[in-house]
Formats: sequence, structure tokens, C-alpha cells
Amino acid sequence: MRQKKITRYILCWILPVAFLAAGFNCLKLSAFAFYPPESQKLLENYRLTVFALDKEYQFCYPEIDTSGGKVYLKNLEEIVDGIYYDSVVRPVDAQVKVAPAMDQPFTYSAEKSGKGVNKEKLSRQIEVALSIGQPTVKAEIIDLLPAVSVEGLKEKTKLLSSFQTDYSFSSAERKHNIELAVRYLGWVRIPNGETFSFNDSVGERTEKRGFKQAKIIMDGNYIDGTGGGVCQVSSTVYNAGLIAGLKATERRAHSLLVSYVEPSFDAMVNSGSSDLKLQNQTGEDVYITCRTLNGKIEVRIFGKKGKSTYRRVSEVKEYISPPQTEEVESEQYCLGERIIKVNEKKGAKSVAYLERYEDGKLVERKKLSSDTYSPVKGVTIVGTAPLKDEINEEMI
Repeated sequence: MRQKKITRYILCWILPVAFLAAGFNCLKLSAFAFYPPESQKLLENYRLTVFALDKEYQFCYPEIDTSGGKVYLKNLEEIVDGIYYDSVVRPVDAQVKVAPAMDQPFTYSAEKSGKGVNKEKLSRQIEVALSIGQPTVKAEIIDLLPAVSVEGLKEKTKLLSSFQTDYSFSSAERKHNIELAVRYLGWVRIPNGETFSFNDSVGERTEKRGFKQAKIIMDGNYIDGTGGGVCQVSSTVYNAGLIAGLKATERRAHSLLVSYVEPSFDAMVNSGSSDLKLQNQTGEDVYITCRTLNGKIEVRIFGKKGKSTYRRVSEVKEYISPPQTEEVESEQYCLGERIIKVNEKKGAKSVAYLERYEDGKLVERKKLSSDTYSPVKGVTIVGTAPLKDEINEEMI
């Protein structure tokens, strides 16, 4: 009987006084186990405030409840996630801007770190606070690092290749078309594993979009066509792509040899059936930039440098002689005048190879294509009209 009185004394007086010394909130929750009716009122008045960065979050009954004498916050994991996503200051990745006409086409904006609560630690802090009746919790803040830094971007925007072709010999209309196509292309980012399409990037070659009539090659002949000259841009892109390590998944040769690249390294395109496509298999994103410079088209490709370098090799297996020049008489020209309407041109059978080097040593020689270019028959206009002196003599 005496033992029961001592136990009751400890429960009723000594423990509550100890809890009171530790703090009133501790008394309110801990007393729940001994005085259910009174502690329920204390629990209903209890507030837990969580401070996270510059925000406050308050929780009370019935979000805070008891089970088996233990105080807990319902859906603690979801609540901590909610606090994290509501208060987080997200990191900002470094960004790159591209100006393809510049010698150094890239400018960079710096990355910024973010801040967020330590979710695992916050869960434990809340559990401890509830167990002792603590009214506030200040979340631990951790730095959130950006995924992309300026230094990382610089490493991934190194010059991989540069290729130029000369178009200064072109007619005014052809020059216009080339420069317009270069502006439409500008620059393109090709994510790793993705494929670049020249036609998708430049768009249709139509008069409505500003392209003019100029000479194009079709079925072994030179004819006027809208957008003549654009194939020189695509051929320049093709060669820059090869020496940057890109894989050509679609490319067609012209029916005639062209003057601006070696045999089997041209890339004929039109808005309909023929495209140039390059697949990025480098393991990182690459950037294609295109500009005109002093009568030349320059295509540069940037990305992360690897171990390999590339060299193009054109081998002409056979030249094909053109047929005998055709002579066409015309009374529009005087007797003895000879006007070349179409210059004769050799054809060729050629093969393109791409050589890959590591540390200056040839490790692979890959055949890209075998192409046949038709010869062009020359056409000369021969004048048949009498000379003026002969006409005057007949009149006398």
C-alpha cells in the first residue's frame, strides 16, 4: 500500500514539475500519457512552427496527433517534401548564347547555386520536436549545385572542325541565294544521338522566302532554278561535319562535277527529294555555325574534343571524256563568229574515304561513297550572217 502511494506521488507531482522546468510545451504533451482529458486539451492548443529559408509553416491538431502515447505529424514525408518544394531556391545552370558571324561565337552567363532544406534531417528534427513538445524547428539549409557550369560549357564548345568554300566567282543571284541560306541556317545545336537535317534548318527555297533564280544542276544539265547555289552551303556543311566526327545518314552527289569541293565530297540538296542529314554520335551536344566571310562560306562545328581527328580523301578512279562539241549555226551572229554557249566538261568516277587518326596514327580508313559524274558536251554557236561589207557590195 505504501509503494502505491509513492508511485502515485511521483506520477502526479514530481514528473509534472520536472517537465514544467523543461518547458511548458513539454509539460503539455508529456502529460498526455498521465491525464488523457487534460492532455487532449493541451494537444489541441499545441502549435509546431517550421522555419525554412524565409518561410514559416505551422502545424496543429488534428495534423498533430497521438498513437500509443507517441505524438506524431501525419503524412510527415509528404509534408517535408511539400516544404522543400515550396521553399526551395533552385540553382541556375550556366547558359550559352551563339552569334555565328563572330570569330568567337559563344558568350556565357554564369551559373548560380540554389538552396533547399535538408529533407532527411528535417524529418528527424520534427520527430524530436514533437516528442519533447518543442514549439519550433529551424530547418537546416543545404546548397544546391547547378548541373551546368561555365567551365563545363567551355569544355563542350571547343572547335572541332572548320571548312570553307569559295563562292566569289558566282553570279549576283547565286551569291544572294548562298548568303540567304547561310542566314537561315545561322547556328544549330545537335543533341547527342540526334540528327541534323539541312532542309529542316534552312527551309524551302522559294521566291516567297527570298530566293532567286540561278543556275542549278539537274539530270546532267545546267538550268535555271530557284535557290541555285544553296548546294554549295550544304556541301560545306557536309565536309565540316565529316571532319568533326559526325555521321552522314543521307547525302547525294550531283550529276555533274562541281568546282568548290573535291569529287565525292559534294552534297546535293533540294526542297523536295534530296536532303543532307548528319547524326551526332560524339557523346556530347555539338553546335554548327555558318557564316560568309570575304567571299567564302565558313562552317564551324563546336563540341567536346575527343581523341580522334579526321582527314578526307578523294580518289578519282577515272575521268570520262565529254562527247565532241556540238556546233549550232545561227544567223544572229556574223559569219566567222564562234560563241561558246556551253563549256565542255569532263566527267569522273570517284571514291570518298574518311581517315581517322589517334595521336597522329591512322587507326581507320572508311569508304564513304562511290560516285559517277557525267561529262558535259560543249555547245558552240557558229555565226552565218553575212558581214556588213558584203551586204553593202550586194546593194551596189
